[in-house]
Amino acid sequence: MLDEELRKSAKPLYAPLTAPLASRMSGNAVSLAGLAVGVLCLALVALGYNAFALVFWLANRLLDGLDGEVARIRGEASEFGSFLDIAADFFMYGGLLVALAIQHEDARLALAVLFLAYYLNGSLFLALSSVLERLKAERKTERGLHFRRSLTEGFETIMFGVLALALPAYISPIVWIFAAMVFISAIQRLLDARRML
Repeated sequence: MLDEELRKSAKPLYAPLTAPLASRMSGNAVSLAGLAVGVLCLALVALGYNAFALVFWLANRLLDGLDGEVARIRGEASEFGSFLDIAADFFMYGGLLVALAIQHEDARLALAVLFLAYYLNGSLFLALSSVLERLKAERKTERGLHFRRSLTEGFETIMFGVLALALPAYISPIVWIFAAMVFISAIQRLLDARRML
């Protein structure tokens, strides 16, 4: 819901990090480094080390925000880079739910429902993006795929991870509320598709 505004306001804050990274690594290498950090994060979540996992979750999300900027600075933005970026995102989003399910047996039903919501919303997002690309529709952002606005985007997903890791005693209500938000996003994408196609 807030991604585009936050991306624009965060660009100046990224500058001290993107320039040094761009002189040493490609955007794809930053994506892979973020994925490695993410795998460590998921292992820590599964083991119940939430405080450490939270640090790695935020580091993973930061690297996810930097990879595209690094690629653009280096003049290496590519379709494969966009593909790698979204694949890493989906791995982290689904992986976090699996790791949380390992840690929280009592919240597994809620996490399974959220996984379904992710699956539906992600499928609709990718399908609509693919059709819009085939129709050569104008992209609303500089990102590699056609991103349409919805209630839950990257920022909201980051905050879900923060709350789930920082407030483990409230994991079930946090997950149920976020699942409802993701289902609303899926409905928004269906309405978008009906309107645009």
